[in-house]
Amino acid sequence: MVDQFFNNAGSTFESHEITADQIRTVKACIDGTISPTEAAKQLTAYLEASSKPVELQQRINGLWTLLNHTAVALPSAQPTIISILRTIRTFPKATVPTGEDEDAFDFDDGDYWKELTDWASDWADQFNYYAAQFSIDPSKNSEEKAQRKKDWISACAYTARLSVCGDEALSSYGEGLNRATFTIIDVLEHDLGDKENEELEAAAQLFIYAAPELYRRCKENQSEGINKQSGLWHGKNGFAEARWKFWMERWEAMTEKDSFSKDARKIAREALESMKKICT
Repeated sequence: MVDQFFNNAGSTFESHEITADQIRTVKACIDGTISPTEAAKQLTAYLEASSKPVELQQRINGLWTLLNHTAVALPSAQPTIISILRTIRTFPKATVPTGEDEDAFDFDDGDYWKELTDWASDWADQFNYYAAQFSIDPSKNSEEKAQRKKDWISACAYTARLSVCGDEALSSYGEGLNRATFTIIDVLEHDLGDKENEELEAAAQLFIYAAPELYRRCKENQSEGINKQSGLWHGKNGFAEARWKFWMERWEAMTEKDSFSKDARKIAREALESMKKICT
């Protein structure tokens, strides 16, 4: 799967300011040939060599697209991608080129590595794209529909992992997980009877990888980040311990649904077990 993705990467990223060397660097890091630290150095060198402001902006956008898109396409590589991003955050202030239209861009006074300039907006756009591709835009065929579902599940896993990586910037200061909570509502707070919810596995990723953060919000009764919609939950808006308990009951019920596939019951069990590890 990794080789197939990178064999097609040239065409995948041809409309972006991304070099073949950068693509090879990401692959080498995922393969374990080079460390995330070395990968980060090689990936950012191309950007620091920019001679014009517009060139730097295009290369910044290209780098974030490369890393975020790869993280979704290759779920097993997500920890590696996050390590690269965390390393980039430690890099010192860099030179900002001057020239035509320099006032049109904001490079955080040269701290574009520390601030991950425009990274959060790139991931927000990509996350919303995967959500729309799965739930709104009609698929041409069953193969395309299956791929979109796979990407959506992976996007939720990536968001969940980012939310607990220990870096506020990479969690988008909590907004990354906030964008995904509607999936929790769709799966756990609406009853489809014996019908299996197509978003079940996507919602499960949020608990498998981000249960500590979700539980923290519930313990602190955080009012922002999740809304109440008509459905099975009759409590207040926001996070709450009662809502956490309700979610556990819902996952447990799904593990016992005979009408659900074996895989669906298994992923529900994984989500439930992740919750139990946090609060017991």
